[in-house]
Amino acid sequence: MPHPLHPAPLPSSPVVPRRQQAAARRGGAAIPAGLALSLVLGAAPAALAGQNKPVERVLGPLPASWVGELPGASGPIRWQVDLDADGTYQLRQTYLNRDPERGFDDIGRWQLDAEGRLVLRGGREAPVFLEPMRRGRRLRKLDLEGQRIRSRLNDRLSRLSSPQPIDPQLNLEGLFRYMADAPSIELCATGRTLPVAMEADYLPLERAYLQSRAAGAPRLATLEGLITTRPSMEETQPPQRTLVVKGFSRLGEEQTCPGAQTPPLRGTSWRLQSLEATGGRQQPPADGRPVELLFDTGSERVSGSGGCNRLMGGFSLDGAALRFSPLASTKMACSEPVMNFEVSVLRALEQVRGWRIEGTTLTLMGEGGRALLRYQADPDAGG
Repeated sequence: MPHPLHPAPLPSSPVVPRRQQAAARRGGAAIPAGLALSLVLGAAPAALAGQNKPVERVLGPLPASWVGELPGASGPIRWQVDLDADGTYQLRQTYLNRDPERGFDDIGRWQLDAEGRLVLRGGREAPVFLEPMRRGRRLRKLDLEGQRIRSRLNDRLSRLSSPQPIDPQLNLEGLFRYMADAPSIELCATGRTLPVAMEADYLPLERAYLQSRAAGAPRLATLEGLITTRPSMEETQPPQRTLVVKGFSRLGEEQTCPGAQTPPLRGTSWRLQSLEATGGRQQPPADGRPVELLFDTGSERVSGSGGCNRLMGGFSLDGAALRFSPLASTKMACSEPVMNFEVSVLRALEQVRGWRIEGTTLTLMGEGGRALLRYQADPDAGG
């Protein structure tokens, strides 16, 4: 294996002189080639398309929860919407006139479209449209076409003072794998990977996986699951969102989610989903810009965004081996959390030695195959 490339070391916290900050506010200036800034974790919808408004200016800080009682054909329905900074959502609708009250849960991915509407796409046939109001203090329910509803009845959800995420329970499909007593599943609806609790109806799933001789490869599982919080398998880590198998249905031979087409490494717009840091999985600052990575189809050049700065540089690809050369960047000044996170991801990027694509997820790995960075193909970007 060739000797690793070592970009020039960066300080633990970036220091930007005042004159450079002023210049950055007037417009980004290119820094000398070879100064490396890395890719930063970002939710798929970190800005309004064509308007460049950070999510926090539209929705407020994330994660967050909104609740409200909206009219329905058979009576009032209590809605709760949970948004996370990684671009995923949870939705619960509780029908209040039913005895007992009956709720329906959904999960999926959210984005802000070019008109500033919040669009939820999950297990429903049609997307759900909501209009953010007053910097995310309210969400207005829109009709199926994304237009305002002409009615005197309530059409708004109110933001809670702090996030109070539901524990959704619903039928799910996901790519299950079992390695070293650490079962996990990548949910098809969200692309998020969760640990799987070894309780409830878990054992039939594990037996089916072992009988399939998958040997660590993903297999498509269909099940009823509960997404809730459980203690981490690592004693030093905080509790984490976990899947509890409430009812196991089947385990197929498929290694991708239904309808998913494995995108190529080159020419695909990749958006970072998680940074697998030493201290645990890190989430992006809410005020960062979209984080994207694009490998050129005709050369060993890579470009993208680090949450604050535009990035460009080179890479070397040899089968499953991948290394990045130092990346040049624009020189914009952003908030300290965004800048610090950008530097943290750079340090992970410097350690990248390999890659793999499973479904629509790109994993960049270090020595020994340890996952460092996970990306999701952006379905709305051309490549």
